[in-house]
Amino acid sequence: MYRLILSVCLASVTPFIGFAQQKNMQLWFDKPAYQPAVFSYSAPEFQNTFHFGKRGWVEALPVGNGRMGAMVFGGVLRERIQVNEETIWDGYRRNTDNPEALKALPEVQKLMFAGKNDEAEQLASKTLMGKPLNIRPYQPLGDLFIEQLNPSGDTTYQNYRRWLSLDSAVAVTQYKHGGKSYRREVFASHPAQVIVVRLTADQPRSINVRIRLQREQDATTTVSPTDQHRLHLRGRIARTDETSGQPVGMRFVSDLQAVTPNGEVSVDSSGLMTITNATELTLYLAAATDYAAPNPEQRSAETLQKALNQPISMLWQRHLIDYRSLYDRVKLSFSPDADHRELPQDARLNRLKTKLVDDPYLSALLFQYGRYLMIASSRRGDLPANLQGIWNQTMRPPWSSDYHTNINLQMNYMAAEVTNLAECHEPLFDLMDSLSIYGRSTADKMYGARGWVVHHLTDVFWRTSPADGVVGVWPMGSGWLAHHPYEHYQFSGDKKFLRKRAFPLMKGAAEFYLDFLKPIPSGLPMAGKLVTNPSHSPENAFEKADGTQFQFTYGATMDTQICRELFTNCLRAIQELSEPGKPVEAEFKRELEVALTKLAPVQISKRTGGIQEWIEDYKEPELGHRHISHLYGLFPADQITVATPALFEAARKTLERRLLGNPNASTEEAQNRYKSYGSYLNGESFGAWQGVWISMMWLRLGQAEQAYKHHQYQLKYGFYPNFFGSAYQLDGTYGSTAVVAEMLIQSHTGVVNLLPALPKNWSSGFVSGLRARGGFEVDIQWKDGKLITGSITSINGGLCRLMSKDAISILREGKPVKTKRSNSNELVFTTQKGAVYSVVGR
Repeated sequence: MYRLILSVCLASVTPFIGFAQQKNMQLWFDKPAYQPAVFSYSAPEFQNTFHFGKRGWVEALPVGNGRMGAMVFGGVLRERIQVNEETIWDGYRRNTDNPEALKALPEVQKLMFAGKNDEAEQLASKTLMGKPLNIRPYQPLGDLFIEQLNPSGDTTYQNYRRWLSLDSAVAVTQYKHGGKSYRREVFASHPAQVIVVRLTADQPRSINVRIRLQREQDATTTVSPTDQHRLHLRGRIARTDETSGQPVGMRFVSDLQAVTPNGEVSVDSSGLMTITNATELTLYLAAATDYAAPNPEQRSAETLQKALNQPISMLWQRHLIDYRSLYDRVKLSFSPDADHRELPQDARLNRLKTKLVDDPYLSALLFQYGRYLMIASSRRGDLPANLQGIWNQTMRPPWSSDYHTNINLQMNYMAAEVTNLAECHEPLFDLMDSLSIYGRSTADKMYGARGWVVHHLTDVFWRTSPADGVVGVWPMGSGWLAHHPYEHYQFSGDKKFLRKRAFPLMKGAAEFYLDFLKPIPSGLPMAGKLVTNPSHSPENAFEKADGTQFQFTYGATMDTQICRELFTNCLRAIQELSEPGKPVEAEFKRELEVALTKLAPVQISKRTGGIQEWIEDYKEPELGHRHISHLYGLFPADQITVATPALFEAARKTLERRLLGNPNASTEEAQNRYKSYGSYLNGESFGAWQGVWISMMWLRLGQAEQAYKHHQYQLKYGFYPNFFGSAYQLDGTYGSTAVVAEMLIQSHTGVVNLLPALPKNWSSGFVSGLRARGGFEVDIQWKDGKLITGSITSINGGLCRLMSKDAISILREGKPVKTKRSNSNELVFTTQKGAVYSVVGR
């Protein structure tokens, strides 16, 4: 039944304008993900936060429904399915604002302007940090094990294959063992809010398995008190209120139901389920916590029962319809002759590393995989995707698997709008709504400022005060986050959203900076200009003339660029919301305009010719530092473009110089005060979020081949076999989708630029369903590097400004459309809401 439905749905992939079709999108393997002979939570991957194994979990395949996630290992005699529920976090909601900060802040600022960086840092570490200093981590729900009952000792198997179908959001494992063929399918249903595991065999009564549902700590599994065929996991994170001593840890529940038409199911008192003599078996897994449900046991049981009330065929079909309503919006291909069955995923990636062959199919697969993960981890009404999306197997994940707001969280959502997944962007706005409430207290109590503020990280309890140490005194997270709701408006044109949601968030963030910015005292460079104080250029250091090195400073260029973007976008929003004779926010508008005239400008270094990273032209102790924060104005902002030629050229020099690095770093940078966590060298990068950022910057500079080179580095060095990031983070995976999209379409300047940075190795292909700012949906077909045909659908009507390096004509219903050629060589024409315009290469 499953296979029939799946084959029908895969056959219905819609071709692009009649003559091109996307390849099947599958991550497939010819062997199971590694599992030890004896599973133990005492293994290094569970006990050591920064133990990054190269097999096992990073070979498993993820499924998710936005709230629940699972990693499918594809075992034969024993299957492990590791499970998450997005709200299971250690910790609890409390006020972390430091009451000493408000009094100490002026002294910290005074010391900083006086050049006493060390004294300022020491005082800040004592008075400006939130209490407690750190947050608690995101945790797993547990592990589901399915083990063959009374194995014969024969461990050989044949015809093995497992895959994740991006087209249908299902993980499949199939093999032959003991002369019998078995198939296991796992999917996470968003409509039903359950994870489903389906087992079938080609011979009657061949499924005999033992099932365990367990967790490393803080939980027990028993037979359900309401159903003898059900496992019931129940627990509470062992956390007490530091003041009252009362338990405050998250309570959570999970229920697992086994359904088989002809087998026998039993559960013993220890919570061990046994199924015998089954030809087919379906497992339904539900879960809930008291984060959003006062009674998680009731919520889990009700969710499970609703799923059980549906025939499995209907539950599967509803899952598929829901998923594909999002996923099928965008199709693409760069490799008309590629065979997705050519090599397993791990071998395909390894070939890219060792044989230096180009594989355009992998780029297309990665693009759609990023979209798949976004749909699987960020659905309307749920939490946003964290550092690891929703997939985490350990109680001690790296960086707490939290929300890092100094690039990582933002990178997760860089592709949401352009790849037609605007609904998946909404959980980020929900988080911002909550942060804006609690961030007002931090702004007021710690800074004496209006508005709201977030520093470099947060969690599901909405921490907004600095964390982790002085490096956390970076109050720019709210400013960068404010980029996102305005970007949503730029793509959608939804003025109700702008008025009711985006602008209030933007205004609150801007009010904080209007109060936080300080004029540089007389006698210092750029005296009188407004700067942030204190400040960081994230994780990078500078060296003063006397040889002393610091990270803590004032007026980092990135801060200025974030403020400038936010203030400018607020003014744009005010203009959009005002009507003739009915201006809005007049006083706030004047504040913004005055601040913009006084804000410290972006400077070009006389020493290097690049963008200056700090208010003064300091020496860099680490030439190849992995952060390039001072190019925020190039990307993601739109402050540095071809319309600002001096800054545009300086940005190019900055990127080239940083990537060139220092070939003598081992000796010349050996005595640096701050540890290096990886420097660029010889123009190369090493994947992860850094590779995405570099590629996006090259794309904004119009350098297709440079961007493509670093995209290839991402594929070679940035991923495990399952496309998870090298440190388990998924920002580089989500972000790579944005890289591919930006090669095909750009619109950050208000112009819809078709194929602005097409790599030579993608000489022929198509894409359909990408979105552009201004409210347009775009399809493009190209051959031999030239645009052949395409279409533009106008969502809202209005003016379309179009650019292509190839000569094009615009038609509507076969008739030429009146266009004008602008001074900057744009093709400008008026569109009607809902109309489709053909783009024809000449």
